[in-house]
This record gives sequence, C-alpha cells and structure tokens, in this order.
Amino acid sequence: MQSTVQNLREGLWNLPSTVNSLLLAGTLLDSGRGSSSEELTREQKTRSPAERDDNNNDDAEEEPPDSDQEDDELPEKRTHASDRMSAEPMSSSVGSLRALCDEPEQDERGEKDPTATTTATNTAGPDPAVLRVKWQLVPLDQNASLVELSQAIDVCRTLVRSNAYGPDTDQSKWLVRHLVELRYRYRELVDFSRDPEAVLEETEVILGHHFVRRKQFPFQQLQRKQHLYCDHCSGVIWNVVQASYVCNDCSFAVHHKCLRNVLRICAHVVTTEHKLPIECICPEIGLAFQKYTCAECGTQLSYNTSTSINCFGLEFKAEKLNSIQPRLCDYTGLYYCPACHWNDTSIIPARITNNWDFVPRKVCRASRQQINLLLAKPVIRLEEKNPRLFTFIPQLAEVKRARVQLGEMKRYLIACRLADETRLVVKQIGKRRHLMESIELYSVADLVGVEDGTLLNYLRTIRATFEHHIRNCVICSGKAYICEFCNNDQILFPFDDDAICCNQCNAVSHRECYQRRKSRCAKCARLRRRALQTLREQLDLENGN
Repeated sequence: MQSTVQNLREGLWNLPSTVNSLLLAGTLLDSGRGSSSEELTREQKTRSPAERDDNNNDDAEEEPPDSDQEDDELPEKRTHASDRMSAEPMSSSVGSLRALCDEPEQDERGEKDPTATTTATNTAGPDPAVLRVKWQLVPLDQNASLVELSQAIDVCRTLVRSNAYGPDTDQSKWLVRHLVELRYRYRELVDFSRDPEAVLEETEVILGHHFVRRKQFPFQQLQRKQHLYCDHCSGVIWNVVQASYVCNDCSFAVHHKCLRNVLRICAHVVTTEHKLPIECICPEIGLAFQKYTCAECGTQLSYNTSTSINCFGLEFKAEKLNSIQPRLCDYTGLYYCPACHWNDTSIIPARITNNWDFVPRKVCRASRQQINLLLAKPVIRLEEKNPRLFTFIPQLAEVKRARVQLGEMKRYLIACRLADETRLVVKQIGKRRHLMESIELYSVADLVGVEDGTLLNYLRTIRATFEHHIRNCVICSGKAYICEFCNNDQILFPFDDDAICCNQCNAVSHRECYQRRKSRCAKCARLRRRALQTLREQLDLENGN
C-alpha cells in the first residue's frame, strides 16, 4: 500500500486527476468557491446524465449549436479550476508563445534572472497551467498557416533541445507530443497545397484528443439510436440540432460548446505512456489525500450528512444542502464527482490476474476508456504475475498447451511458400498473432475468452486448419520425422499429442519410446559417437598412426 501511495504522489498515471495536480490546484479551488453562482453551476454540473435529459431537451430547442453566443456563455454556466487556469484561447499567436517561453522572471530589485524560469520549472513538478498556456497556444486548427506552424515548430524544437523542463518530466513529454502534432499538421497542409482536390479533414487536437465532427443523422435514424452524452458536461448530445465532436482514439464525445473546456487527457495517450494496466486492486488512498475534491475536475466533494432534531417527541432530519456524493472508481481507487463518474461498470484487469474475478465493478469514465483501449493489447505476463492460476484453472493449462502447439506449427508455416501465397496465417489468426508468437503474453480479452471458453474453441479451430495444411502440403510434409527407437513408418510432427521433441537437437520421437529409453535421445547419442570418432581420427593423424 505504501508503494501505491508513493506512485500516486509521483503522478504514475499521468492524468490531470493525479494527486500532484490536485495539490497544486488546491489553492485555486479554495479561492474560487466564494460566490453563490458558482455553487449553483457546480450543482447543475454534478447531476447524472439521466437527470439531464429533460433540461438538455429544452436547451437544444432554445440555443443553436454552432452560434458564437453558445461558446461565450459556456464558461459562465460551468466553471472548473482548470478552466480558470486556461482562460487564454488556444488560437493565440506564436509571438505570445515565444514571450511566455523566453521571458525570464524578475527578482526583487527589478532585474531579470535568466535562470529563474528553468529552475522554477524543474522544481515545481507537473503544472496544468504550463500545459495549456505555453504549448497549446500554438494554433492547431484548420486556420493555422504554414508560416505559423513552421515558427511554432522552431519554438518547440528550441525548447526540446534546451532541455528546460528536465529530461523525464511531464512537461517535456507533452512538449515532444505537441511537436509531433505540429509536424504532422504541417505535413498535412503541405500535401493539401500540392493536391487542391484533396479534402482536409477538420481535426481539433486538445490534450492528446483528435476530435473530428460527428455526422448528422436523420431524425428517423436517430430515434433508433441510444442517447449519446457529452463526456465533459454529461448532457445529452442532440445530433440533429447540436454540433458535436468525437475523439478518434478514445471515443470521447463532447458538445461543440464544450470543446475548448475539455479537462481529461486522452485515454490513448495514457495507455500508450504506461502500456500496462494498474496492477493493484482498487488502490484507494482516501478523500483526505485528495483534499475532498474530484480527482478529475477538482469539484468539492462532501457526503450528504443529516442532523437530527427532536421536537415534541418527533425526529426531524435536516440534510446538508449542495452536497456532492463522491463515487469511488474501482480501477484507480480515486473518488470522482457524478459528472466524471457515471456508475459505468467494467471488468478490472487487476482482479482478473490476482483473483480470477470477472465481476464488473463501477469505474469512472476515464478508467472505462482506458480499460477499453487495453482489452485487445497483449501486455499481461500472467505466468510471471500469478503462476498458480495455471494449476487451479484447467482452461488456462489447455490454452497454454494449444499455444505451444501453434508455436511448433509456426516453424513450418513461415517457411512454406504455398502458405505464404494463400496468406493462410493472416486469414486465420488476423490481428491476434501474439497467440502463436509466444506463450507468455495475454490480453484482457484473451483472459475473458478463457473464462467463457471462446478462446479455447478458437485455438482448436486454428490448430485443425494449420494441421490439415501441414500434413497435406508437399513442402511441409517433407519436413516430418520418423521415430528412431521403433523405426515405425508413421511420420511425426512436433505438435502431435503422442510425440515429444528433444530440447537439444529438435528430433521427434514417440513419447512412450522416449520414456522407455530413460529419456535419452537416440539422435543426440549418435551425434556424440560421431564426434568422438572424428576426434580419434584427428589424433591418429597428428600422431602419425
């Protein structure tokens, strides 16, 4: 538990919901809660998506989605601590970026210290304000010109080479990511200028998200679809009358008016950075460590406590007003507000690898997106983490045996010209080639398939197809073996159930014959005798015999 808390303090998961960013934004949160209007907006924001259907229906009829008035009114309707830190627009000029990056701080005498900026950045830790103010001021929308992008690339390249934020800090990582996005957008514009008939897709890059505009569906088709909610304000997205965007990487949906106020880092960025899922089961650290604020948006959290009052023998309860019930995420162990935690359920990878538990638990929206992106990635070394599972779960042992046989078949298929021409391996196994590449890596989807039996049936079908090709192919069948103990004419392959393969010379023989000879390989013994005979002949020649 101590190591888990230490990892949280160091910002292991690189989210805006890390404890470091919460502690840094604590003063802003405390200073921004004085007015009663913000209390009302916070109460409206923390309602669940189901409670917002009726209100959003009225809003959709009154406000046009693409109007400038809607964008101007949004900060007054919903205010976050990070929104106050990112008050400047992202479409500022590159000159302001250079002024922010190059202007040194002033000391008490009014003189500028050139080393003050670097020292303060290296010691302060991850700061969300630096993320938005310094780097995302560079225009990444469709209105950015080649000249602006080229200047922004030069500024970012200078910051990377100067190593102003340290070798392995969150600021330097985000700066490199932003430099990659600038280069990619610059190359897109160059290709678009060379081909006037090409269509440039409108993409908005915010906190690692790649937002594209959602298509407008007809009203009859929309009625058959399930309601889509905004991941920022948790309101209903009425696709007929409201413009909306969706992230191509993590499926983060957002209103057009909420686009510039997104707080959550793209789940694809987080999973790419850390690769492995959280290994601890619900590493809860408590609300006190979070300063009783939401781990994502920084909203104040408090339990709905009631005070009992006795009057004339009757008991009355006075409930606390404007209280926001915290919701625990079983994946990260952090507490969230109802706007960031919709009571979605998902299987937890840590519970599967440790307890073989597939019961869905309640997780926040960010955790659900991360788990969905990790479902098909083979990143879990199950036998290293929990080797006893292969003893208590018979299906795991069978899946391992089937993968070992597929690995033996791979030696024949990759060397077969006919199998390569017919693309046998690609058609049968597709994107799940890790099942035959190694026997160590598993994905979360593989473990779910082991539990419900679908993975074992899938492996048996592939094994039957590959075995039929190897036994009937002219090239593959010519590489078969014959048992040297019994000299039977039956051909053997390493993946046969009654065959055993030598670990040294790869010779294949019957399992019964090999055990009858006390596990001594006939080919290895013949090779040793031949090596001794060759050595004696060389010694006789040297001695002149």
